Amino acid sequence: MNLISLLTAFVPWIAFTLVAEAPLGNPLMCLTLAFIVGIVLTVLTSYRQLLQGYILSVVTIVFFVVFFILIIGLKLYHLASYISVLSMLILTLVCWATMLFRFPFTLQYSREGVDPERVKSAPFMRVNYIITAVWGVAFTLSTAIDAFLLFRPDPGLMFWDNLKWVFMVLAIVFTVWYPAYVHKQRALQALAEHSDIFKKIDSKVSGTLKGRQE
Repeated sequence: MNLISLLTAFVPWIAFTLVAEAPLGNPLMCLTLAFIVGIVLTVLTSYRQLLQGYILSVVTIVFFVVFFILIIGLKLYHLASYISVLSMLILTLVCWATMLFRFPFTLQYSREGVDPERVKSAPFMRVNYIITAVWGVAFTLSTAIDAFLLFRPDPGLMFWDNLKWVFMVLAIVFTVWYPAYVHKQRALQALAEHSDIFKKIDSKVSGTLKGRQE
């Protein structure tokens, strides 16, 4: 899996959230700047993926452009109150919808530089389903938190907003760890199988030599 390419695809979303929630005084200015930063970073970090139709990159640029037009261009300011929930919801839908259609979005990053025959294998697909599901869970929980805070805007509850970052970090750590873990397990399994073969060969050779000596 091209981990750098995959994790880089989330950079525009992270930057968008940080800028939009920055305490700069004017929320509309922050949101406008967040959209611009999100669009620019998406183009800079995912230019090749956009041309190749990567699902996450396409959804990202469409989200930023559409809501920039709606909120900033058409002045539908009431949508700004829902932008945090909508962003998490969109990412959640990307995860579960791509799994539903049997094409987990991480597959496009995993198959970069990988033999086409291996991409079609069940173990390869299983890894992508699991990683995509982990991101799906992280985004689902983040959506739930944002929805809860939207309907209960109590300053005393805002510490829950930090949990979104915890979920993201855990998803990133899992994405980095799990492919390496699976690769290590397969290597150990292959080594065990080869060890059994060598033992059988050694046993046959020893038996042959013993028979000749007798």
